[in-house]
Amino acid sequence: MKQDDQIASGPALDFGPFRFITSRRALLRAGEAVRLPARAGEILLALVERAGELVSKRELLQRVWPGVIVEQATLRVHIAGLRKILGESKAGLRFIENVSGLGYRFVAPVKRVVDELTGAAQTALSGKLHSTSHTLIGREQILATLSEQLPQRRLITVTGAGGIGKTAVALAAVQSEDAACFRAVHYIDLASITDTACVPEHVATSLGLSLGLPAAEADIVAEIVPFLGSDRTLLLLDNCEHVIDSVAPLVEQLFTLAPELHILATSREPLRARNEWVVKVPPLDLPPPSLRPNVAEALGFAAIELFTLRLTESQSAFVLTEADVPCVADICRKLDGLPLAIELAVACAAMFGVRGLAANLDDRLKLLTRGHRTAAARHQTLRANWDWSYETLAEVERTTLQRLAVFEDSFNVESAIAVVADENIMAADVLDILTSLAAKSLVLSCVIGDRIFFRLLHTSRVYALEKLGSSGESSKIRHRHAELNSAASESSSPISSSTRRRYAA
Repeated sequence: MKQDDQIASGPALDFGPFRFITSRRALLRAGEAVRLPARAGEILLALVERAGELVSKRELLQRVWPGVIVEQATLRVHIAGLRKILGESKAGLRFIENVSGLGYRFVAPVKRVVDELTGAAQTALSGKLHSTSHTLIGREQILATLSEQLPQRRLITVTGAGGIGKTAVALAAVQSEDAACFRAVHYIDLASITDTACVPEHVATSLGLSLGLPAAEADIVAEIVPFLGSDRTLLLLDNCEHVIDSVAPLVEQLFTLAPELHILATSREPLRARNEWVVKVPPLDLPPPSLRPNVAEALGFAAIELFTLRLTESQSAFVLTEADVPCVADICRKLDGLPLAIELAVACAAMFGVRGLAANLDDRLKLLTRGHRTAAARHQTLRANWDWSYETLAEVERTTLQRLAVFEDSFNVESAIAVVADENIMAADVLDILTSLAAKSLVLSCVIGDRIFFRLLHTSRVYALEKLGSSGESSKIRHRHAELNSAASESSSPISSSTRRRYAA
């Protein structure tokens, strides 16, 4: 069915729960702004203005990338990104139809809107949640789980390594349809706090409360509770890790006094508060080193999809080729599938090219320094991101982390003890320290059979090696590691094929 020919000239177009302001390529969902990358906006306009008609791939390529030769794989990436923005994975939502080998068709009914935007819609375009949100790649399952659990659980903590995208996932969940059950949603960023004693006051002032004279914590909590009201309210506490010892008891106090309050927290480790439900955000999925994927297969891995999509957005001439796939896969592996590191790498790839970036990525802490100027300081460089994590550690955890950096691959508890333990760190404490570092997403743990293995992220290992080098004990720790390897070599016995398969992971 062909829509009214004048539909594209109107100030706004409505379809499903969306309103699309054509002049600004701005997309609203139920009055709330949705981030729409420039090329996604052009593709959407091209399809919506001819809703019901087939728009060929060639037409889309010429319109979105005029005068540039772009492969169809690039168009597929952007169409996939647009579908995620529109939420096509949700039941009952279908907007874009793929006509195999020919092009795409917008299949949802479209209505021209002649009235002007309301003030509320305009305000939403510059709101806090809009400015922080963006299209999430590879987070569909975890976002669906989190959104579903928000109305059911009173305390959920989203954890993961620095730069993994905890805030993005939390904000997306807060803006989901499932969060509509809350009377109010309040976002509170704790990143700027340097004194743990100031957490209750910061929460109160972020809610708009005027406390007047310095008040005791109990008095501040007594001020907060009436403001939260008796209806269901959601509090999003972002960046809790450095003030976690103050956040956890505050959360429990608020829960006792405000029975309809729900809290969603983000932290690099769990709060360890009562009735806490922890959601760990994993790295974006990567192809295993043994796999040699083609372009289509490679784009099925979220880390490569993110890298390709962001680079295509910043460089219209970039096209992922078969020759580039191994380089891009290697880059994403060295960056552990961390979205922040991948975003920083894209800025470098725009200058050096994919192969130039891959050749120089071993010096990634010095190279990845071109984050968005408007981002938080800890998100503007890879080093700043790890500084933020390192500074929250206890001294014994810092020492252990930098000593563990001598392990290039996985290691077990016994090996860690041989390298880490001395007169200052007791052998009996090493497992507890490893467990703590794993909870803070600085060390990965894996159980294989009846044994526990640990590994540092590639990026955290590079950072920890720097710290080891400046500690003055690099030679001593490397000597211990060499002795450990020598002893293991001398005592080794032939390994059966079944055992080898068991521990191959």
